[in-house]
Amino acid sequence: MTPPPSDAARATPPRTQFFGAVLWGMVAVLALAAVWLAAFKLEHQIPFVDFQVLWTGGRMTPDEAYRQAFPYPPSALLLLAPIARLGFGLAGPLWTGLTLAAFAGVSWRLLPECRRAVGLTLVVLTPGAAWAAVSGQASFLIGALVVSGTAMLERRPWLAGVALGAAAAVKPSDLVLAPVALIAGRHWRALCGAMLGGGALVATSILVFGVEPWRAWVAALSGFSSGVIQSPRYFTAIIAPAGLALQLGLSGWVSLLWRGGFAVVGVVIAAGVFRRTDQLAPRLTALIGAGFLASPYVMNYATTLLAPGAVLALMTAPAGRPRLFALAAFVALAVAGFPNVGAVAFLIFLALALGPLMAPAALGA
Repeated sequence: MTPPPSDAARATPPRTQFFGAVLWGMVAVLALAAVWLAAFKLEHQIPFVDFQVLWTGGRMTPDEAYRQAFPYPPSALLLLAPIARLGFGLAGPLWTGLTLAAFAGVSWRLLPECRRAVGLTLVVLTPGAAWAAVSGQASFLIGALVVSGTAMLERRPWLAGVALGAAAAVKPSDLVLAPVALIAGRHWRALCGAMLGGGALVATSILVFGVEPWRAWVAALSGFSSGVIQSPRYFTAIIAPAGLALQLGLSGWVSLLWRGGFAVVGVVIAAGVFRRTDQLAPRLTALIGAGFLASPYVMNYATTLLAPGAVLALMTAPAGRPRLFALAAFVALAVAGFPNVGAVAFLIFLALALGPLMAPAALGA
């Protein structure tokens, strides 16, 4: 005799049960992909190889760092110098562990309580996060600051601005269109907070290191960017339109028009989303993703920054077409973490994640 269903089973609609099974199935696939990516990465380089750049820069004087084309601004050295005092074998795991914990913590708080476990697992198992963890990138730190700052825009605008300003002071290329978004959303206090927070870090770095490191950093930027996007070793991992232009063989004025056109699209997306909605998921996607369209290069590990917004959209989308769009968008974001196909998958992700909001039919509703 078949036992009667439990109260929990009766309370959970079959469609909801199926969706939960799909989510855990995606977790299993992403876990296998993360293991494969980590093994592949470690087969070709040492653990925390990208953190080695940060660690080495933190141990140098600013003059020495920028003679070596250190890619981060002098304000980032304020953060890196203390951890660089540790030996590399301790500093690398400590850096990744602490920044990943901060990123996971802020992501956990924004996800719906009923699906926090599976949601957070999806966030930290995206291929971009696997790349960032093995390489020791700064993506988890930037992600923690950006997610917390965007989430606080309505409740604590000054503190939100300070968090966004701090992220920009560490890696400004990830927030290149943040001012456009804040202005379009009329977040004037957050904009002032960002200027004060980021400005305080910049001013402190000038007091500590002087003005010359800033001049050296600005002078080295173009050479560093050119070296990355022109290297066959790196450009297949670029998800910004500049990387796709290289894969398509575009050059000269055609490449400039291509990149300029996408930069304009990025401005339209950042302004449009922040003007039209206060929902957190599309705002996170627009703040970061639109900025990537305008950046000279963005590597595939930076898709980590987009994962919390994509998972939040998936967790909160109503059943039907909106959930299918959110699911397809998350799959595209996961694919964007892989080389060669990342740039195309990133553009598909943006279209799926923000297209319904930006489409004329949605605007007229």
